[in-house]
Amino acid sequence: MKYCALLRPHANSRYQAEALKLARAELIALLAKSGCGTDVRCETRADTDWLAFEAGALDEGQLSLLCLAAHLYVLFEETEGALRPLRGQNAAYLGEDLPLVLKYKGKTNETFTAFLLNLALCASDFGPDEPLAVMDPMCGRGTTAFAALNRGWNALGFDQDAAAVDEGLKYFKRYLEYHRIKHTASDQSMTAGGKQAAVLHTFRFASTPEAYRDGDTRALTMAAIPGDRLGLVYRKPCCHLIVADLPYGVQHAPGGGRRRPSLEDMLYEVLPVWVELMHTGGAMALSFNVNTLRPEMVRGMMAEVGLDVSDGPGYEGLGHWVEQAITRDVAVGVRRF
Repeated sequence: MKYCALLRPHANSRYQAEALKLARAELIALLAKSGCGTDVRCETRADTDWLAFEAGALDEGQLSLLCLAAHLYVLFEETEGALRPLRGQNAAYLGEDLPLVLKYKGKTNETFTAFLLNLALCASDFGPDEPLAVMDPMCGRGTTAFAALNRGWNALGFDQDAAAVDEGLKYFKRYLEYHRIKHTASDQSMTAGGKQAAVLHTFRFASTPEAYRDGDTRALTMAAIPGDRLGLVYRKPCCHLIVADLPYGVQHAPGGGRRRPSLEDMLYEVLPVWVELMHTGGAMALSFNVNTLRPEMVRGMMAEVGLDVSDGPGYEGLGHWVEQAITRDVAVGVRRF
């Protein structure tokens, strides 16, 4: 049987061509995860970009997995030249607008964030219907965490910028209250070496009052913690997936009169910590600017800390233009032991 995916358009025509490449890689990874092969073709219909593939009759689980695709608008089945719509993107657990409303300079595009989540999921040993926990150790105001929550997963977001974390928490609290979503909020002080290391702020909630009453809840935890200090707070694996959009600039981290560590130095410090926080079989997806971090260096560092770096269909050729001075690439690795 032939299936055709109509893709969401992008306002930037130059990025639209790059998005087609990412959408094809994403669909290949999702098809491989669902056991449907990896042959995906690009087609043009009515001056519109489509992706097409051949597969047997898709069951409900396969359809649900494929409809996680960040770039998908509608998935069709083609029979004798006629297109029959099957499904659009899966419904959001809380609300489609959750990762969209909060705007700020440097925010990662929501579609790209969902794309990163999909690559990490497909590379991992876990399935989308499991109660996964996703961590973004450089979360900013929480776009990755909010996208993960809309999958019905749990999310952990950490960042050294306390003001950004606080803004993300305030926004999420307002979102829950505005939409009248039943929830509880709590704070937990974490210590290391006899001193307070961080305060974890946690919201627990459910998509419906009935689910909340029955204890079928999800959680968002955020805290202001630098990435290299997470090991002081969490002393055992706490997540299944790690997804982070690394800083695009030349330097990272405040430093008074001291030399600020480069992005390369920062990665050497944080990667060993992050790997230890993932369950065996978990996957890490990192995006970065190739003008400040060389792709072979990032993948080499991931391999050095014990990750099995993903390559082949769905995980190669992901470099793409974003804007002047930013060409972004993605590296994915799996913890096998």
